[in-house]
Amino acid sequence: MSRSGPGPSPASQRTLFLAGEGDGWFERNRVALAGVDAAADPVVRALAGLPPPQRILEIGCADGWRLERLRQSTGAACFGVEPSATAVAEGAERFPSLTLARGTADRLPFADDEFDAVVFGFCLYLCDPSDHFRIAAEADRVLAEGGWMVIYDFLPPRPWRNPYAHREGLYSHKMDYARMFTWHPSYRVHEVSRAEAGAQPAAPDDRIAVTVLRKLRREAFPDNPYRRP
Repeated sequence: MSRSGPGPSPASQRTLFLAGEGDGWFERNRVALAGVDAAADPVVRALAGLPPPQRILEIGCADGWRLERLRQSTGAACFGVEPSATAVAEGAERFPSLTLARGTADRLPFADDEFDAVVFGFCLYLCDPSDHFRIAAEADRVLAEGGWMVIYDFLPPRPWRNPYAHREGLYSHKMDYARMFTWHPSYRVHEVSRAEAGAQPAAPDDRIAVTVLRKLRREAFPDNPYRRP
């Protein structure tokens, strides 16, 4: 008697966004992105309160509109990674001073310690949880000692998922994504600020925040204060 093996594994969200859903997201949000007030953007405001970075990477940068504002305000060299080929092509034409590449957060085409600011631009909730550990490792790898990690995303009271409205079988996964880094003493929370619209607190599923972390690996493990001389 023959036994059939398990069926094919479903494609990861990473694969599906590279295969076309990234372009779909960009097309659906094109008008909104074109009309955004970059000066009022919560990530731009958060970085304005920090020492000016020299090299910025934004993961999930769309066409680079936020990076262009940061380049103008800080003078930094700005780089972006984005799964939408359409967004990258349009951004390269619209903002020629930026360096944009098609890709995803789990495989960053940059050297170790290359950036002093790494921004997650409202993209982590769309990433596959199976990639979270690789994403954290890659962001840590490219962020230099003393650098700043800026996470702009949903901030629910606990982790959960919702069906993704635009494609069956995909989900948005919401959690406090700063916890991917703060489990380790190399990362310290500098600031958490609300980022959703409106004066009143949002419903739990709609809560959004900008969390700013600083990487201080050299200070992570001080000498044991209880060690006998």
